[in-house]
This record gives sequence, C-alpha cells and structure tokens, in this order.
Amino acid sequence: MAGNAGPNRREVEGIHHGAGVVICRRVFAAVVAATTIGLPVAGPSPAAAAPPSGCDFARSTKVTDGQKAGSRPVVLVHGWTGAPMEDTAKALRNQFGDRIKTFVYDYSHWSSYWASDEHIAPCLAYYLGQVSAEYEKAGGDKKVIVVAHSMGGIVTRYALADGAAAKPPLATVVPYIITLGTPSLGSPWGGTMFSQGKEYLQKVFGAADPPGASGGDCLARHEKGQALPKNCGDLPPWLPSEVQLTQIAGDITVDRSVFGLKLYSIPLSSDGIVSVPSAHGYPTSGPSGTPPGDGSKTASRSDTCRVDFAHVKNAIVKLGFGRPDLLVDYVTLKDLQADRFGPSVMAYLGASTFTAACSHIHLPVDQSALNQVTETIKGALAALAQPPATKVITVTGVSKAGDPAPGFTVDASDNPVEMCSASPTSTSRSMVSCSPSAAGADVCWIKPDRRNLLCGTDPWDKKLLSATSDVPIEQVAPLPGDPEPWGLVLADGARCRLRNGGAWSGRADDYVGAYYCDRGEPEYVLIHQQSTGSAVNRSSPTWTVEVGPMSADNAAFPPPKTIRVATAYFPGVP
Repeated sequence: MAGNAGPNRREVEGIHHGAGVVICRRVFAAVVAATTIGLPVAGPSPAAAAPPSGCDFARSTKVTDGQKAGSRPVVLVHGWTGAPMEDTAKALRNQFGDRIKTFVYDYSHWSSYWASDEHIAPCLAYYLGQVSAEYEKAGGDKKVIVVAHSMGGIVTRYALADGAAAKPPLATVVPYIITLGTPSLGSPWGGTMFSQGKEYLQKVFGAADPPGASGGDCLARHEKGQALPKNCGDLPPWLPSEVQLTQIAGDITVDRSVFGLKLYSIPLSSDGIVSVPSAHGYPTSGPSGTPPGDGSKTASRSDTCRVDFAHVKNAIVKLGFGRPDLLVDYVTLKDLQADRFGPSVMAYLGASTFTAACSHIHLPVDQSALNQVTETIKGALAALAQPPATKVITVTGVSKAGDPAPGFTVDASDNPVEMCSASPTSTSRSMVSCSPSAAGADVCWIKPDRRNLLCGTDPWDKKLLSATSDVPIEQVAPLPGDPEPWGLVLADGARCRLRNGGAWSGRADDYVGAYYCDRGEPEYVLIHQQSTGSAVNRSSPTWTVEVGPMSADNAAFPPPKTIRVATAYFPGVP
C-alpha cells in the first residue's frame, strides 16, 4: 500500500501526546501504517502511437535512458499512495551492475486511485511497451522484467490485460513479474477510516482526489473470487500463460522475552499491512477464484524476520494505542487465530510496520527481500539468455460424436466440398483437407456420417465452418513425414496461419509463402521453392522459421530473417 521507506523511529517518537487526542493519535498512526498498502519516461519514441489520455510520465525514467543490448530492462512499479521505487532500483543496480537497467514508473499523483484507473494501468501498459520497443532498438530482445510493490502488482495485472491487443501483445515482452507484499486478497486496513484518512492526507499534499471508489476502498479484504467493493470494477484479470510470477511476502514474528530469555512468540503472518495469505494469494484472487489451466506459472517466497516485543511496545505506546501487557498478548493471539482485526491486532500490526525489518514499508529495501528479488532476476536473466523451447498445443474442435467441442462456435451455412484427402496438419485418419480452398476446408474433422464436416478457421479463434460432401468421405492415410503446424505464434507476437491454396505473391529469390502472418504490413513465413521439407525448422527444441515480405511482381527483397516459434498449434482428434 505506500512509499519506498517508512518514517524513522525519531518520527514515530515525535508524535504528539497531548491530553484529549488519543483517538486522533490512533487514527493518525493507523493512517500512516495504512499508507503502506501499495508501496515500493518521459518522451515516447517518435514513431510510437500516442499514449493514452491522462498519462503523465514526467517523473518516470525516460524510456530511452541507458538502453543497450546487454542491459536487461527492469521496471519498478510502486503502489497505493506510494512513490517511485528509487531506493529499490539503486539496490538492484548495486547487485547487478550494467547487467540490468532500472526504470521507475511513477504514478504518485494518481496513486490514491484504484489500480485499473485510466491514469494508472493503461499508462503502465504503454510505458512497458515503450521500454520494450526502445530496448529492441538498442539490439535487445524486447523482454522486460517487472518488480512491483504492493498495489503495484495489481496495477501490473491490469496493465498486461490492457496491453493484450498491442503488437506484440504485452505478455510476450513481460515474461517475469516479481511482487513484494502485493495484497492479492486485499488488506485489513483497506476500506476503513484509516485508508480514507490517508487519502485525505494525500489530497492535502497535492495528490489527485479519487472519484467514486478509491484505491483504499478497493483494497478491502476479499476471498476466492469474491467481487470487489462497489464501483471498483471487475477483479484483476489472470496473468497470461507466458508470465512467470514470483510472490514475496513479509512475515513478522514478535518475540516476548524477559531478561534476554524468550518466553514465547506471536506469529503475525503479515508484514503489518498485508497478510502472508494475501501476498501469496494470486491463485485465488481473480475471476471465479480458480486460475485457468493455461495461466501463468507461480512461485511463492517469504521474507521472514523477528522483532523483540520491547521495540513493538515502544511503538505501540508512541502511536497512542495504550500500554500492552500479557493479557493483550492473549487477546492478540486469539484474534489472529480467528482472523479478527481487533484493536490489539491493529496495535501489533501497526507498530510492527515501523519496527520490523521485513514489514510492508521496509520490504522493498530489506536486504533479505532484495536477495530473493536478486535470485529471481538472476534466474530470469539466465533463462532469457537461452531461447525457450517451442510450446506445442493440440486443439480438438469436436467431440467424439462430431459435435463442436465446448467453447467452439459454428457458422450455420454449409459449404459444398469435394476431393477430400489427408490434411497436411495431422497424422490422424479423421483429419482431411477438401477442395475448393475458398471453403476454408483444409483442417476438417469428419462427422460419423462421413458426409458432413466441421472445419477450423484458425487455432486461436475457436470458430468452425460446416461443410458437406455429396459422396461419403473415404478414410485417408496420413501424409508421410511430420505434420505441418496449423498455426504459429512467433516470438515477436505475430500469429501465422498455414497457407490454404489460392494464388499468392512471390519473391525474386524463389522463396514462396507457407504461412500468412497477421501484421499491418503483409509478412509471410517462407520456404524455398526447391525445398522438400517443412517451413518450420524443428532440429532443436526451439523451432524457427524464415520470415519476409512478398509482392505481386516477384520483387527482390533482403534475405528472410529467422524468427523463433513461441507456440505451434496442431489439430487433434477426441
């Protein structure tokens, strides 16, 4: 929930203790603690599309700053009522040197707003795209790592959804996300008078006042698929399957000791602001409360620390929560076990926020947490240095009865087809390709009556065309050799569909088109006319293709460029 570092002990001790202001002190103390639910560019490329309206990148790192092929961009995203994560950025630079280049994204003027607001998530999506584009211009591979504190992790989820239609889709250029204390299931401080008070203070100091539901309201606790509070919109979307998410939680334990001997401990299972279950709660935090089977890969870590009760007690007293004793310990333990956010729990959590090394406000700069971030980034750098193996997906468009599979739709018009033979995409006798090519019948499932077919348009839209043959379709032997992929998603995000007959353009170097790619400028997966093999090079786990333009007059073009195949789709039978 706030900035990169919290108030020091001197600031805590300086809180006024005049008579008659105990309640005000408690509210102020909790407001300051609640600040932390969300902690720790200028100049887009001239050729880039205009940023979304309302974006302000003046205090974010310029996207062109220090970009070079050997320095992986790491974008840091702060949280609710927070400030740019400069201290975290500096610590990571000290760890990695020029192996990384840090970029801080600053939306602090709007940081009382909810993560999905037009001033925040869409602007981050644009910013990430521009950092990636500038990295590519410098000779890099476009890939960007994100480190986000608190609500910044939720901002990143909305941003990747906002950037899904980008070219390339944002998920393909943000393969690794690391979160620090992100309240995936909200915070007990969210939606209370304390978060509202903090937002009021933000407004006093010049931040924008959120209309309708605020970030503080939307950060209220919720469980498995439970809707967000009114006016907060939909739950944060799931991350795409291309993303590896690492969740780091702060986990404080308070030790009660006498004369240096530990009597017992009070495990808070929280960083003072966000509970460990919430910081690790991504798998149940989205729509339906159950992540999709093809969702992102998730790892959970904890930054554990201990703080002596004497320090916590001093902070509790200074913050105006009273004088805790053994009885308060008993009440606190009972409330923690029952998941009740009572006054004693508030006192312990609020005081621990200021005193514990792994608390929410200290998490982005705590050395133990930074070591875990560093370890995760090292793994990401090593993985990104090696091209990933091509992912192979089988798409089954029909049931055993020949009906459309769940999620597939059918065009009601029947296309007459003839001359059905083995489809180049499958080794199954149930997959055929029929004439004419205008019927789109190159990847077809035969229904049990052997006269009717359902044909796939492409592997990602889940649309089928119905077709009918005047004569029964005989069983066909699969074509020799490996089947051709039905569709390809390339490393740059291009979607390429297998050629289906018709007259295509050409090139002077005798390359011909094998797949058509969905780019603004026509681009094709090519294969040399004299080749008897596949357009897809499958000699290693990372498949590649040759890509380039063609023209009606067979013009001369530069040699095709080699691009990695991220995903290959094949049709399957039930």
